[in-house]
Amino acid sequence: MQAILDINNSVIPSLGRCLRICLLSFFIINSLFGKEHDLAFVSHEGGITVIDIDSEQKLKEIALPGSFLRGLGMSRDGKTLFTVDKTTGSVFVIDVGKAAIEKSIPVGQNPEFLRIHPQRKMLFVSFEPQNVKEDTGQGTAKIAEIDIAGEKVEKEFSAGIETEAIEFSQDGTKLLVANEGDSSIAIYDIASGKEIKKVDVQQIGLRPRGLKRAPTGEIYAVTFENSNKVALFDKDFVLLKETSTASGPYGVSFDPSSKKLFVLAFRDRKLQVFEVPTLKLIAEASIAGDRCWHFTFSPDGKKILVASGRSDKIIVLDAGNYTKRAIIEGIKNPWGIVTFPPSEGSLDNP
Repeated sequence: MQAILDINNSVIPSLGRCLRICLLSFFIINSLFGKEHDLAFVSHEGGITVIDIDSEQKLKEIALPGSFLRGLGMSRDGKTLFTVDKTTGSVFVIDVGKAAIEKSIPVGQNPEFLRIHPQRKMLFVSFEPQNVKEDTGQGTAKIAEIDIAGEKVEKEFSAGIETEAIEFSQDGTKLLVANEGDSSIAIYDIASGKEIKKVDVQQIGLRPRGLKRAPTGEIYAVTFENSNKVALFDKDFVLLKETSTASGPYGVSFDPSSKKLFVLAFRDRKLQVFEVPTLKLIAEASIAGDRCWHFTFSPDGKKILVASGRSDKIIVLDAGNYTKRAIIEGIKNPWGIVTFPPSEGSLDNP
């Protein structure tokens, strides 16, 4: 192990600094759990469940009684997990090794989506402040930008109605959000916090729910929950292609090659696979679980892990033939799932 960890000496002389950091982080986080395996982290009611992806079993519980955790993401070094808590309206900064909250950062009422910026120096959280009209579910939402090193809110973006999904432009300078309540996509300049474009997508579909950029190139996919559609857009958010899906599309992600698009249609309990850029349906798998909103590929791209919120379990599929590999039960109301090392998924990217 000493030879492996000493990655700055002649054992691996050709590794660049970034690769050395990634390798070191991998060994650090896995040593914390006594394993050198890929890990998945699941946010749910009452805490975080850590899953050994290789054995497809629960490895550890980070118990946070009274919490209802939603969006989540990992720090660059894999030692810190960030997750939003609906109960307290905060972002919890969790020390993975100690399995404990290091800090709680208040953001506002009803936080839901959390995305780590590609540079892993800041994260963004969508939330609905106190002026939301609870009887109609409408009101102006906000996006909080949090500095990861400083563990504090740097600034807030005024968002739309029921803002949820968050994504970034390929160059990392722009923030994109899906506004469910008014069926629009808003684009912001991250440096200034100003909205630079708002795209009305009502003619395509209602309630844009999932929003994801392709790993290669700058193509965006958007799912429309109430219209049972998925659409592709270019870098200027001009429509390229749209097609019908099964009922209730939400979680969406490209595969690592950007040649396939995966959509979770939670009402019909299906994972659908579309060819990119034609959006031809090429495969679908039945998902034996209720309210499946989010999913992730394993770091090696060979597995897909699906969080089944109303069935209290994680469903593991083979990413090659989409058959069920395993069911990991006993996780109360799972909401989100990410991996370390990071993978493509509805909530993260490498």
